[in-house]
Amino acid sequence: MFLTAMPDKIEIFRRMSGPYNLDTYFLVCRRTRQAVIIDPGDDARNVIGFIKEKKIIPVRLLHTHGHADPFFSTQQFKRTHDIPSCLHADDDLFFKDPGVRKQTLKEVGLPPPYPADITLYHKDVIAIGSTRLSVIHCPGHTPGSVCFLWEDHLFTGDALFAGEAGRTDLPGGNLDQLIASIRDKIMVLDKKTVIHPGHHHAGTKTQSTLADEIRENIYITDFILDA
Repeated sequence: MFLTAMPDKIEIFRRMSGPYNLDTYFLVCRRTRQAVIIDPGDDARNVIGFIKEKKIIPVRLLHTHGHADPFFSTQQFKRTHDIPSCLHADDDLFFKDPGVRKQTLKEVGLPPPYPADITLYHKDVIAIGSTRLSVIHCPGHTPGSVCFLWEDHLFTGDALFAGEAGRTDLPGGNLDQLIASIRDKIMVLDKKTVIHPGHHHAGTKTQSTLADEIRENIYITDFILDA
């Protein structure tokens, strides 16, 4: 089921899919219909069908981190839409390592994704038609985890959920880094910022605000505010 938010410049569509309740987001420029797709984890046929239905022109596949779930439909989708897939340089390098790939397959049960076409860096700016979003490097869940910021909307991947945060016990995870990323990269944003998490877990909100997370998220209340 697609849920929508419609700011003045873009349309935001969300689809939850798969065994991990992964959230895939479509950010569509209202003027040009150009779009980026964040974490294309749904079945590629569903993604392609939705693009046709909404008359969307995809220009980038953006991945918040290098685990397999945000990449589920990337390769299949690219067979019909020749657009680049983007991943932070630290994850692109990390998940190319043969030892990391073997360990990830063993612990996650899924192989790491294919290398990115375009590597991202902190503060990169990505065009969506006539508007822009920016890249915020937030390591901790993985070395190259990122959030994508469009005005007052933050797409957090596995760096921050509603009430929770991503695991740090998988290859490349680091709890101290994750806490530092939340404190130094996310909490400094406007408290009205809308949080669009990478997963929707049972009993949690489909989206939140930074103000709510500062009050309610255990990773902030216990690890940062009470530290």
